[in-house]
Amino acid sequence: MEKQNFAWVRVENERTRRVIPVSTQKPEIPEAIQKKWQKIVDLVAYIMHVPTGLITRLSTKELEIFIASETSGNPYKKNDRDKLGIGMFCETVAGRREKMVITDISQSGYWRRNPHAKLGMQAYLGVPIQWDDGELFGTFCILDDKSNPFSGAFEDLILQFKEVIETDLKYLCLHEQMMKRLSNRELQLREAHHRIKNHFNLLISYLRIQSRKLDDNHEIQTVLKELQNRIHIISLIHDELHKSAGSAHIPLDQYIHRLCDYMVKNLADEDIRIHYHIDPMTLSPENSVSCGFILSELITNSIKHAFSDTEHPEIRICVKQANPNEIELCYHDNGTGLPEDYTMDRTQSVGTMLLSSMISQMEGTVRTENKNGACFQIALKLDETTA
Repeated sequence: MEKQNFAWVRVENERTRRVIPVSTQKPEIPEAIQKKWQKIVDLVAYIMHVPTGLITRLSTKELEIFIASETSGNPYKKNDRDKLGIGMFCETVAGRREKMVITDISQSGYWRRNPHAKLGMQAYLGVPIQWDDGELFGTFCILDDKSNPFSGAFEDLILQFKEVIETDLKYLCLHEQMMKRLSNRELQLREAHHRIKNHFNLLISYLRIQSRKLDDNHEIQTVLKELQNRIHIISLIHDELHKSAGSAHIPLDQYIHRLCDYMVKNLADEDIRIHYHIDPMTLSPENSVSCGFILSELITNSIKHAFSDTEHPEIRICVKQANPNEIELCYHDNGTGLPEDYTMDRTQSVGTMLLSSMISQMEGTVRTENKNGACFQIALKLDETTA
């Protein structure tokens, strides 16, 4: 049985410190999940136009900056730490185990004197992050250098991503247990279900972000179609798993054919011909989900933007296995092409950010060019379970 550890935190307007359970014996957070959390804090800071997004981690004595947004004006850096008991914002969130909103510290005698006031932070929104057994991991918070009322939509967005992070923590504990008890087949299925739940959470957040931009029924229908498309990608994984009973891998050519044909049939208002050149191979459910989302974003972009002046629209998809641990995906449409100054790093649409996130999760690279239309050359690394 794990040893229970505790921390003492100072809570707003309370004379005595509170005791909270923290753990020093939980699984380490792998690099892949840290990269995803980095994308989350960067995305939230960008959407909410604030300088700081943080994921903090508690120990028995300190509060550590575990992830810091890479945004202009953020005074906090990864691995910064402070001793507990000095009255930081996150101590109150952890001590009360509930969301806390401070719209302007100048309106509070207590928070005007908080130890980080000298950094210029005037507003705070934070939520606790817990392991599945109730022990505190830390907090997920954003800070602004000016007064900020934080709309209900932004609070809801923070809570949605809190669920994503806590699902990751639950998965890590489950993975550690399963490694000891389950066969490889069972483990693969549980990992797939974890990824699927995370993608659903990301879809919900995506819909909430987009819904704030809707002006008419046509836009509503467009967003709903895009959401339906993303959900269908996940359902295809389940179908392929049923067809591949006894195997933990999915035939990539069959999966891509079904996915892309579905998208063109249900999203496009015109006939679009797709040419496939896909090496025979099978991928793990995790890799298949990621490849599906990457193609989904590329096809959606072509349907929405590429073919307005194209008489006979076509898409070419080529997938080659460069080596046992890497695939090369080439996507090419014959549409209007990309803007001359186009780069994925500087294009801040939500779809492009999701695409970039998926490529990063697979430790991939992407090269774009105009070649009688838009062309994306993407290299993706595969996990060790790919056959």
